[in-house]
Amino acid sequence: MRLEPTRIALARTRAGLTKAALAQKLGVGPRSLTNYETAGAPERLAPALAEATGFRPGYFSREEVEPLDEDRAFFRARRRTSARVLHSAVAAGRTGTELYSLITERFRLPRLDLPDLSGMEPESAAVTIRAHWDLGVMPAPNLIQLAESKGVRVLGLPGSTSDVDAFSVWDGGAPFVFLSRQKTAERARFDLAHELGHLLLHSSSGTEEGAITDIEREADHFASAFLLPAAEISAVLGREPSVESILEAKGRFRVSAVALAYRLRTTGALTEWSYRTTAGELASRGYRTGEPGGLPHERSRVFSTVLTRLREKHGLGTEEIGEALGVAAEEVHGLTLGHALTASRAGGDPAHGGDAGRSTSGGPAPEAASPPRLRVVR
Repeated sequence: MRLEPTRIALARTRAGLTKAALAQKLGVGPRSLTNYETAGAPERLAPALAEATGFRPGYFSREEVEPLDEDRAFFRARRRTSARVLHSAVAAGRTGTELYSLITERFRLPRLDLPDLSGMEPESAAVTIRAHWDLGVMPAPNLIQLAESKGVRVLGLPGSTSDVDAFSVWDGGAPFVFLSRQKTAERARFDLAHELGHLLLHSSSGTEEGAITDIEREADHFASAFLLPAAEISAVLGREPSVESILEAKGRFRVSAVALAYRLRTTGALTEWSYRTTAGELASRGYRTGEPGGLPHERSRVFSTVLTRLREKHGLGTEEIGEALGVAAEEVHGLTLGHALTASRAGGDPAHGGDAGRSTSGGPAPEAASPPRLRVVR
C-alpha cells in the first residue's frame, strides 16, 4: 500500500514547505518527492512525513482529496499576504471542510438562506439582505451565529495562517468563511461581514487580478452598509457628531471607531474636514492600530453545541476528532474558533490529560440511528 499523493502535497502546502524543503527533511532527492506527490510514497514514510509536516501519520492513508479552488476564494487583503501563507490557509481550509463533513454526518445544520445578489450595488444589497433576514435597521446580532443560522459555515484560521485576515469560498455547494482570531473582535466582525458580501455579490465572479480591487471595494462597502445602516446611524448620531459620541455609539453597533467614522463620512454625516479631524483624534487615542476597551470575540453556536454532543454522544473529543481527520488537536482548536479544547476541558479531553470523550473500544463511538437536529438561533 502506498500513501495518498494528494494528501502529501496538501500537507506540505499547509506546512508552508517547498518540495525541496520537504525532500530535505525526508532525506530524499527532489525528484523522489515529486514522485511521492504524483504516485504516492512508501507506507513506511508516514511517520517521517508526519514529523516533517505536523500532521498525523494516518492523514496520509486517507482517501484522495482535491485542494480548495484557490482561484474561487476571496481573500481579505490578498495583496498584503505572501503566496506561501495564502496557500497554507487554503490547505487548512480543506481540513475545515472535512471537519464539517464529520459534523454533517451526525447533525442536520440550518438550510442555506443566502440569495444571489450578483450585480446589485453594495448599499442596496445590504438593505435587501437585512430585509430578507428580518433585521430591520437595528444593530446586527452576533454575526457568527447569524451567518451559521443562514447556512454559512464559519471557521477559524489556525496557527501560521492567522496572518490572513479572512477568506471565503464555496465548496460542494456550501459557503465557507475562515476568520483570523488574531485581530480585534470588531475587526473580525467587519471581516465576516466583508466575506458575506463576497458570498452574496460575487459567487459568479472570479478573482482575476484586474477585478480584485473593485470586488474588494464592493465587499467593504457592503460590510459597512450592513453593519451600519445609514438610517440608524443618522438617527443615533445625527450630523457632525463628536469623537465622544462616536466612541459611545461604536459599542451599540459593535464596530470599530474608525469604521464608524468612515461610514459617517461616506453617508455625508461628517464633512471631509471633520472626518480628517476625527480620524486624527481617534489615532491619537490608539484606535488606528487597536480598539481600546474593545469587545470579546463572538462565539459560534454550532461549535459550542456540536462539540459537546460529539464528545458525549459519539465519543469524539478533541483528540479523537484530530485522529479522525489526521491533524493535530491544535489544528482542530484553531478551526473551531477556539471552541474545541475549551469544550473538551470540561470533560477531561485526552489532549489535556483526561480520558473523557474516548470510546471504550478505543475508536469513535457508533453513530446514533437518527442524527439529532441542530437549530442555530440568534
